[in-house]
Amino acid sequence: MSLDFTGLRRVADEELSTKDIRYLALVRVDLMALYRRWGRPDVGIDDLGEWLCFAFALSDGSKFVLQREAYNPPTPGFLLSATKALFSAEAVERVIGALEIPEAVVAELSDEVLDRPRSFVTARRFAEGPFGL
Repeated sequence: MSLDFTGLRRVADEELSTKDIRYLALVRVDLMALYRRWGRPDVGIDDLGEWLCFAFALSDGSKFVLQREAYNPPTPGFLLSATKALFSAEAVERVIGALEIPEAVVAELSDEVLDRPRSFVTARRFAEGPFGL
């Protein structure tokens, strides 16, 4: 993978089009760790409520965002969504490394990245509990 993360920068979440990004992974990372390293989150609002957002761009134009519900998030961590160039399991590890937060880890990869039928993953999660842990 030839992605260059040296030019990683924060961008306003308005710069991301929901048409261009897809859910990639659930990342376990502390809100305060993100805040200390990258500053205040943006707050986005949609039909589901308010979201805390940390949006980023690479020098080649690839973008990704870490999002979680602002109030009472259902999981500890952030949803990672990305543009096409970053949509792979390998890119997830690179993204997490680029955050420069040592305790950040992948909790779950999207079904689409794992290339598994949704019904298989749903059945496995039911048997194993939340997040397949």
